[in-house]
Amino acid sequence: MSKTNENTILLKLKYIGLDLDNIPNFLTNTQNFSYKPLKSIEENTYKTYRYIPISKIQILLTPCNRLNNIEEKYSKADSISLYLDSQSEENILKYTSFLKMLEEVDINDIKKIEKEQKKLQKNIPFLVKFNGNYLWQIYYSDIADTYFMLVPTHDLDYATFFYLLKKQIELKKTKKEEWIFVPISHEEYSGKYLKKSQIGDLEKYIWQFTKNWPITYEVYDKQDNLSIQIVGKIEIYEKIESEYKINLKTKEEAEKFYKLLKALFILVNELPNFYNFNTRINMYGTLEFEYQKKKITYDELMNVLVKDYEKARQNIEQLQKQQEILQKELNDYKYQILIKEQEYVAKERMIATYLECKKTFFGKIKYFFKSKKLKKGKNIEKQTNTEEEQEKQEIKNVQEVKFIEKDYYTIEDIIHIYKNYDDILQIVKKLQLDIDANKRKIETLTKKLENATLYLSEIDKHEKSIFEFWKFANKDEQALLEAPKEEIIQNNKLEKVFNYKEDFEELAILIDKSQRKILTKEDTDAIFICTTNLIKVLNNYENKKTLEESLQDLKNEAESERILFNKEEFDLFGNVVGDNTKIQLLSGKRHRESRKNKLKILDVTKNLNLEEYKNKILEILKQIDELIPKFSSPVSIPVYCTKEELEENLEVFHIKPEEAILDENGSKQINLFKLNIKEEMPVVFFTNNIYYDNYNKTLPLGMDVSSKCLINLKNYKLTLVKKDNFRIVKIQEEVKVSTTKINIYEYDIRKEEK
Repeated sequence: MSKTNENTILLKLKYIGLDLDNIPNFLTNTQNFSYKPLKSIEENTYKTYRYIPISKIQILLTPCNRLNNIEEKYSKADSISLYLDSQSEENILKYTSFLKMLEEVDINDIKKIEKEQKKLQKNIPFLVKFNGNYLWQIYYSDIADTYFMLVPTHDLDYATFFYLLKKQIELKKTKKEEWIFVPISHEEYSGKYLKKSQIGDLEKYIWQFTKNWPITYEVYDKQDNLSIQIVGKIEIYEKIESEYKINLKTKEEAEKFYKLLKALFILVNELPNFYNFNTRINMYGTLEFEYQKKKITYDELMNVLVKDYEKARQNIEQLQKQQEILQKELNDYKYQILIKEQEYVAKERMIATYLECKKTFFGKIKYFFKSKKLKKGKNIEKQTNTEEEQEKQEIKNVQEVKFIEKDYYTIEDIIHIYKNYDDILQIVKKLQLDIDANKRKIETLTKKLENATLYLSEIDKHEKSIFEFWKFANKDEQALLEAPKEEIIQNNKLEKVFNYKEDFEELAILIDKSQRKILTKEDTDAIFICTTNLIKVLNNYENKKTLEESLQDLKNEAESERILFNKEEFDLFGNVVGDNTKIQLLSGKRHRESRKNKLKILDVTKNLNLEEYKNKILEILKQIDELIPKFSSPVSIPVYCTKEELEENLEVFHIKPEEAILDENGSKQINLFKLNIKEEMPVVFFTNNIYYDNYNKTLPLGMDVSSKCLINLKNYKLTLVKKDNFRIVKIQEEVKVSTTKINIYEYDIRKEEK
């Protein structure tokens, strides 16, 4: 061993407090114990977190990697005392391994763990797991009632091991006790509050409402009090996701929450047409469930079921009355159809006889004289079908539903009555559809009868004499027994729903292609100014103080970038800030273009005065007013911004709502404005060519720099269509948790008429 390595090891031994010539007794006097790993648990999954007394943990070292299976790691493990034994020849390899581990460990990493554990003494992480949790290979033997740490000597990170060793030596000297918060490896749920199967069901129920699978932990505090903590993610608004945590501190609380979720799950799956439960995050970052815009808990569920049962009963009684009325109406229409069909059949036969007879000479003569006799005889009787007439008098039996009177109702009762409600509802809907169909059929038959009657009337007009009839019958006329033409209803054009997670990249390329064809270099320069903080100046250029402060800031910025020359009143290179051989990356795509610079575009010099600066701002505003109508949105798309309130100004909006929220990071309350932009509305998007001068034609297509757009609100009329709010969880340093309230204001937007 070199002198340098020896000094490094001695320094680290001193930091840990370990004297290899005088090893503490508690490290050498270890007891053997048995451990039987459970085969049903997946490797490297952590279901249990707890505070463990540091002095109660035995340390075992194993010549394995952390990812080896537990059977192999445990079977090859030996007490730390053997790895600290430099005297026995059989342990010399183990001793060498220990020194190598000590040489490789970084004291700063140990200090980080110490700092992290101090933080964890005060608060459990919001998401329970923490950075580097997998490095704590701590197990529990229920046979020996012992915690032990398995230290893989073939790993690359030994900081947790040496931190634990350091703390055990310190605490033995001070005769104090401290705890560490760690996951227990290869540990199954205890079943004290909920069984393993119930926890599995609970995760399934939560997935039903969040569409993200949660993770459930059993967490023990320093007093060994158990809580079940469920963490996960939920989409709270327009693809915006937030973490949440459900903390069940008692067995009663856990059972109630399980029963509540089970009830909601059954109701929403058995009766999807009647039950819909929403999820929200409260100010504490906990997931809550709402029914009809009110928070629902297990204790309130009984009252909800009583109200819903009574509501279903009232609806059924109304539907039963409606069913009886509709059935009578339907039977009446069927009877009318029967009469009209019989009348039409009779007329149709007469016309068919005429058409057949007119084909021959003798047929015409025969029809003429036969028709005279028929008209002198009895009129055609309208035959009625006895069965159909009987059906008119009968009303279908209204479906009977047995109602029960209780102080409370079970899920079974609710499912039963709502299934009956749904059955009757479907019958009523079908009756209404049948009535509508019969109405249309009556209209068709009525028209046919009118045509047939007109045709027969025309024949009657020419039966005054055989010669007139002969002349009429020889005409090539067809019987027009047509039904009325049905009105063809044009379906409205279906608009594609824009999903920025799936469609953004494709849309960005399409827009960038189009804008490169339409927008000039001057146009893109003007828009680029809107991507900077100068948009505030554009919207407030009449304020002299704003202009003065802005100009001074620009000059200060220019001075810091060293582009103001002491002698020259202009920049020799203009907007060419680099040669075209330099390769740059834009979201992993190579190009050789130069980024735009607002100082270059505005031609900022030391001698630029206020009036000149204002004129430049006015020129940019004029340019923007002229260019915005040149381009429009190719799709209907929602856009977002966060402000105290919207004003009739040039406004920058985000396509991705979560990026708009990030603009106000740290705020307790945010107003998020959503505008529903329709297809073909004038909007300019901040595509790649807005940020770069594409002189070499190598700039990648898309919106890789920004997902924003520019809208001139002066040209639009905004109509508020929806207001809502939600909360989003923010986690800092794993244990610091806060929530931000987001107020949503959704507007439809249309062109302002001038």
